[in-house]
Amino acid sequence: MLDADIYETGPTMVEEDDTSSTYLTLDLGGQMLGFDVRHVREILDARDVTRLPNAPSDVLGVVDVRGTSVPIVDIRTRLGMCGETTGGEARIVVLELGNEGETYPLGIRADHVRNVEQIGPEAIEPVPSRGLGGWDAGALHGLYRRGADLVVLVDLDRLLGETAAELDLSDGFGLF
Repeated sequence: MLDADIYETGPTMVEEDDTSSTYLTLDLGGQMLGFDVRHVREILDARDVTRLPNAPSDVLGVVDVRGTSVPIVDIRTRLGMCGETTGGEARIVVLELGNEGETYPLGIRADHVRNVEQIGPEAIEPVPSRGLGGWDAGALHGLYRRGADLVVLVDLDRLLGETAAELDLSDGFGLF
């Protein structure tokens, strides 16, 4: 069960000011991540993913979402994370990505969906860059302290933007 009991995005119950952003927080491989909710279309219960022959290694396959084939991407691979630890609280988060008015659905698996949180820019710390040997943190927006935990805020446009356009299956070319 979700901490916030949220299954579809819509008007949030959190009042936003002009400088705050709203993030969906979730667990993935033992790490807490945050995604800007403007990309989140809906959250689905876990379901079987139909594998696609010769798909890229980070594409798990597709799921049917009300008649549309939605590609599921393993962002663990994209973020350099290890292992697969899905369990009874696993969900599929369906995202809307794209630009210039054209959007594409793309799904990711989450081990557990936590909350929707409003985070002001003053609470977001930069990702450390020194001592990491040229590590590319371009797909990360920053870090947010939630009590004793650190939430890694992911920039989905940088991490998945081009992938979404390349994997669009919604124009009748899907399997469903």
